Amino acid sequence: MDFLRGIKMDYSKLRGLSLKVFIGFLGLTAIIAVITVLTGEFGELQGKILATTLTISAASICSMSCAAFIDKKKQVYLGLFGIGLSVAAAVLVIGGMWSEIDNEVFGKITVTLGVLAVGFAHAFLLALPELDSRCKWVQPVSSVTIGILALQIIGIVWVDSENDWYLRFLAVVAIVVGLETLVIPILMKLRKGDGRKKDGIVLERLNGDVYTDSAGRRYRLTELDTE
Repeated sequence: MDFLRGIKMDYSKLRGLSLKVFIGFLGLTAIIAVITVLTGEFGELQGKILATTLTISAASICSMSCAAFIDKKKQVYLGLFGIGLSVAAAVLVIGGMWSEIDNEVFGKITVTLGVLAVGFAHAFLLALPELDSRCKWVQPVSSVTIGILALQIIGIVWVDSENDWYLRFLAVVAIVVGLETLVIPILMKLRKGDGRKKDGIVLERLNGDVYTDSAGRRYRLTELDTE
């Protein structure tokens, strides 16, 4: 049990680490872009460096979403799988770019992992908000539609399908995913803005049925008959 607690604590810090990595590489990208503009030189090397920093930044964003999902939903293995996809996709993109790998299968595998990483991160992000009980069904539905869209894109990558109805269905699913992405944050705001203020008080037992609050005021508690 102590070992599991330690794991959860580490993953709760992973979100902050991913954010720092994202900010760091985003800043590095901006510095490289500024130097490139000032020197007037933009060659293959500068392009690879910019692409590398952007790839790491994108992987950090996906990892942040997965880490937040682990911290909020306590689904460690599922969140870890998403982080693994993000890291694997980033490694393949960067490795293939710098090694200049010109292989169709390698490219398809890289795109597949990238689509899955973004899909998992997107689904996790939409699963985080606390919605009203009447609206919670939207979140599992969004996960399903995101999964369908990801599989459709992967299908095009591997099969090169140009079927008109297939592409139309993909566009419909993409529209639904976009709608869910917009609606869930709105539903979260509506839940928070219900206009009701909840007051609370923390009491500490002194003796018997006498309690005190943080200001030193004393209270005597009696149980009410709820029936």
